[in-house]
Amino acid sequence: MVIEIQRARIDIKAVVSSVRRDDAGAIVVFLGSVRSDPEVQALDYEVYKPMALRTLTELVERAKEKFGALEMSIVHRVGRVPVGGDSVVLACAAAHRSEAFAACAWAMDEVKRIVPIWKTEAGPRTPRSRRGRTVP
Repeated sequence: MVIEIQRARIDIKAVVSSVRRDDAGAIVVFLGSVRSDPEVQALDYEVYKPMALRTLTELVERAKEKFGALEMSIVHRVGRVPVGGDSVVLACAAAHRSEAFAACAWAMDEVKRIVPIWKTEAGPRTPRSRRGRTVP
């Protein structure tokens, strides 16, 4: 299991390798990237790191229990991520694909819902925040 919050680009291959097991028949990867928008040049991510790391670790344990996942890793970037850049990677290994897909989808929904990571759009207009936080 790898749980990281980092400024550097995410090594997707390393995240996938961290969940690879002989008893896993499926590995599902979710790769979140910054999409193109005329008004957005990048996303700025901020984090309350101690709480975020604890919450991510708890999410992984809950996903294992809830869906029978064998292993899961989550790596999220902070700082400025340009259009086309990867902001988050989740990799989930399970015996069967249905469990891997379900665990990965549930975990990503929970990351967005409860992990204290906020994003702000950076572009030519006034910045807009996500998850209820306003930035001037």
